[in-house]
Amino acid sequence: MLPPLRRARILELLRKDQVATLKDMSIALSVSMSTLRRDVDYLCESGQLERTHGGAMLNQERRNAVELEPAIATELESGAKRAIGYRAAKLILPGQTVIFDSGSTTAAVARAAQERRVPFTAVTNDLSIAGTLSATPIIRVLVVGGFVRTGTATLLGPGLISAVGRLRADLVFLGTHALTADELSDTSVELADLKRAFVQAGEQAIAVVDSSKVFSRAFCSFARTRDLDRVITDDRIAPDDLDALRSRVAVDLVPEAE
Repeated sequence: MLPPLRRARILELLRKDQVATLKDMSIALSVSMSTLRRDVDYLCESGQLERTHGGAMLNQERRNAVELEPAIATELESGAKRAIGYRAAKLILPGQTVIFDSGSTTAAVARAAQERRVPFTAVTNDLSIAGTLSATPIIRVLVVGGFVRTGTATLLGPGLISAVGRLRADLVFLGTHALTADELSDTSVELADLKRAFVQAGEQAIAVVDSSKVFSRAFCSFARTRDLDRVITDDRIAPDDLDALRSRVAVDLVPEAE
């Protein structure tokens, strides 16, 4: 098991159990104690976890402000993201113009859209998503330019926001670092500004987000849930939280096995 996948599975385990000993995590993931300890130390240093006596737990104070490196983010909740991607991609109709925000869940939508082989025009600020979609000749891909965000495939910058402001799209697929019943938020002003422009550019704005990000807040708000047309997520949201979200926006729940 490669390090990004191991570290994603550690985070998934702790999101489920809240706290675990190193021994229990080693057994659950079938990795050695020395390997497990190195992975936990890495996640603690990056602000995702904090150590407990003999184990670790999620760093709740920092996880909403600290981004995962892309390799780990891709593996985290990968089954849920795959299912969300397939559900979202079914909304794309031939001939439409579709904006893909950057992120691991929007990348899952792009992969599913590429597999459907429906002709449409895609707009994105994510070089990885552009590469996925351009593998199918019938999908026309426009990359809106800017500066490459360090360590990612994401393009950002004021010129990009200005360009997006001139666009009009049928669908926008949005990622978000955090989602509450009232708002969507992300980890930087630059990301939030661009996502806000994406929302305004779309006839329909659809948030694609796994349930681990629901009902938390990140650094900078970029949209109200009432600005969205739909949220697509997996079916592990608590009933009360789901009711609160559905009082403000349409919600599609997707079984992970879909």
